[in-house]
Amino acid sequence: MKYLFLLVCCFATSHFALAASAPLGKSGLKGQYFAPDRQQAPAVILMHGCGGLYARDQQLAIRYARMSSQLQELNFGVLLLDDAGRRKQPCALQSIKQQKAEMRRRANNLQRAVKWLKQRREIDPNRIAVVGWDSGASAALALLGRKNPGLRSAAVFYPNCRLLLGADFRVAAPTLLLAGQQDGLTPIEQCTELSMVSGQSLFHLVSYPQARHDFDLMLDNLEHEALNLPANHLALEDIADPEAAQDAWRRTYKWLSRWFDPARSIEGVPPRTFQANQ
Repeated sequence: MKYLFLLVCCFATSHFALAASAPLGKSGLKGQYFAPDRQQAPAVILMHGCGGLYARDQQLAIRYARMSSQLQELNFGVLLLDDAGRRKQPCALQSIKQQKAEMRRRANNLQRAVKWLKQRREIDPNRIAVVGWDSGASAALALLGRKNPGLRSAAVFYPNCRLLLGADFRVAAPTLLLAGQQDGLTPIEQCTELSMVSGQSLFHLVSYPQARHDFDLMLDNLEHEALNLPANHLALEDIADPEAAQDAWRRTYKWLSRWFDPARSIEGVPPRTFQANQ
């Protein structure tokens, strides 16, 4: 009942627990960590997009705050990694070489964050997942392509799959990829190709016919979004797709809960060719 109530109220949550950014042990990283109120709980790492973790008022951006709050309702530990880097305009990286370097940097930091969580007594080290957006999603995929990333599952929103093409790509854990078919920044065709390259049923792609990049923008609180968009981005009102966003978030919670079930094996995952409009 608790889980079903959360899905119904997914986009209605208005109160979030906030904390100051703090160092994560000796890792050299910073983030916001919300511990579960039970032992051996699963945990989720949230990887922000290139706009950063915070809105203009220096509070958590609305998307990350909402998902953090709702994951806490499921009694998961939540770690929001503050991983903006030193670049002044990370969203403006043009060359593939620069984008790949940034992806590798963030994947390395994600690996350190996973290690930090595994050392915490209240967290089950075998049930750690990641949810990423944009460049954070690309970094999550890059880590999932490595051996033994330490992740149980992942959900990624509109990653730049082009950065991972050209290699024998495989994901090391069940991965849900959510993207819009009208995305002009990170085209869905490249993610479709990547999923075909993997040949894995546990790489599960869901696409939305009318959705664009950043389709899960929260229109009711745009001033609290972390935005650093390129000049060719459309008006925010034309990008946001509340129906697709609600479906994508619902799938994300269901996906994480499914693979956090200790009794579930990695076998029998759904086919990766499922489409949201079927």
